[in-house]
Amino acid sequence: MAAAGEDISTSIDFVADLPLYREEKLYFLNLPAAETAGADFDSIQTTNIQWNRPSVKIQSMRDKNLTLDRNGFCYLQHGSEHIQDVRLGAEWIPKYRKETEDLLRDVLKPDFVLCYNHKIRKNAPIKFDSFDPTDPTLVEETATGAHDISVDTVPRKVSQILSEDQRQLYLQPDYRIRLVNTWRPLLPVCEDRPLALCDYTSMDPTDLLATDRVYPTWVQEIYYLKHNPKQRWFWLPKQTSSEPFLFLTFDSHPQANARYCPHVSVDNPLTPANAPPRESIETRSIVISRIEGVADG
Repeated sequence: MAAAGEDISTSIDFVADLPLYREEKLYFLNLPAAETAGADFDSIQTTNIQWNRPSVKIQSMRDKNLTLDRNGFCYLQHGSEHIQDVRLGAEWIPKYRKETEDLLRDVLKPDFVLCYNHKIRKNAPIKFDSFDPTDPTLVEETATGAHDISVDTVPRKVSQILSEDQRQLYLQPDYRIRLVNTWRPLLPVCEDRPLALCDYTSMDPTDLLATDRVYPTWVQEIYYLKHNPKQRWFWLPKQTSSEPFLFLTFDSHPQANARYCPHVSVDNPLTPANAPPRESIETRSIVISRIEGVADG
């Protein structure tokens, strides 16, 4: 385990603060190889996003009292029984999702939880001709830019995922709906390209820029972040596979403050030369809890 005081300074990709974005919405195309065979990418503008990379101080969270409700994230002590199964193929994925649901039930005590999505990432280039974002076993590169899903996207997403009976029961004023992500290394210790998370209490909502992530058959709106010196960023030095993050991407009824949590993979200046490339798994779950004191309607 790392010492508590391992703060670092490193660069983060933020959206450049350009006048263009007051007139034009940000977008980028995310297309699988099957949809783009033979495409002339020199003639296609796949994004209008421009980045800047200021140096940012990132504090260790090991000696901080950070909570999911107030700050938007925390880390736990929780060993996974399925981390070592990741190279066995698709059959391990339902096991890990079920384990994630059990963890969220134990920590958050919800009435309902459903782990509906996961991402496996590795700090290595992807061969474009093999990239398919619909593949459940897909290993992706580390994500670019400080980001989060947009608040306006979530209600539609939740409604699409839940069954009709679940919608009738839970999409009511007396239920709190959260999207909660988990993130952990697949390696014993993560030193290469760790995840950094932004403290919600340090954010200005005007720092968020809505961006369309365009797939062949749907469009997902996410937020990218402009840099603001008031933002406070945190990481977990030498994070182990038994120290998962929990972080919010949506909360319909914020209890203390937080409603979302911008996050990004960063270069770690303390990474040893022989450290293996980062491998990680992130899950996304719908977490629903009855709101105390709200009468049935």
